[in-house]
Amino acid sequence: MRKRKDFVRLEGVRSARLVVIASEGRCTESIYFSAVKDKLRAPNVHVEILSRDTNESSPESVHAQITDFMRQYNIEDDDELWIVIDRDRWHERMLSQVAQLCAQNPHLNFCMSNPCFELWLLLHLEDVRKYDEPTTTALIANRKSSSGLTWLKRRMRDLLGSYSESNYEVSRLLPNVSSAMEIARKLDVNPSDRWPQTIGTRVYQLMGSITELNKHK
Repeated sequence: MRKRKDFVRLEGVRSARLVVIASEGRCTESIYFSAVKDKLRAPNVHVEILSRDTNESSPESVHAQITDFMRQYNIEDDDELWIVIDRDRWHERMLSQVAQLCAQNPHLNFCMSNPCFELWLLLHLEDVRKYDEPTTTALIANRKSSSGLTWLKRRMRDLLGSYSESNYEVSRLLPNVSSAMEIARKLDVNPSDRWPQTIGTRVYQLMGSITELNKHK
């Protein structure tokens, strides 16, 4: 068996805690978390964002990617590894299996957004709890229009002026991180559930770990 390597952490910070993020999307999440790493990261936290080399984005493949990282590197007691996935298009059986695998490892965290990661981005701009019933229903369904954009992508475009998975102004979102975390926390009415059963996102927990704002542990 090949010996695991020590991960090279922040220079000059001997006790830097490692937070590793493996996400379903290739661009959207990476753009956001890279900006958080640069602008909002706590000084004693090293954030590592795993890149995706293929279009394979199932929860199982994301779990396999982060498991491979764990095979390669020594993981210390306070290190955290996060699987960031969407609820919208995956079968519940697959999600349950991956959630169970995460629950069996003290370093692994299962971070789902329902219906998808764009909900987390949207919470930086408006409080979805104030939506009327038809708008809430449209958000949950998150259907594509004739233009090929989902409801959440269209809403982000309306609010930002332009939006795509690979190009959006994350700098306009970051000043509102604390507000987004607070809204997400209040949406999470059953935090003991494996994932939000209605509109919700657990990204607020991950952000608490990176930024130490309203820390969740």
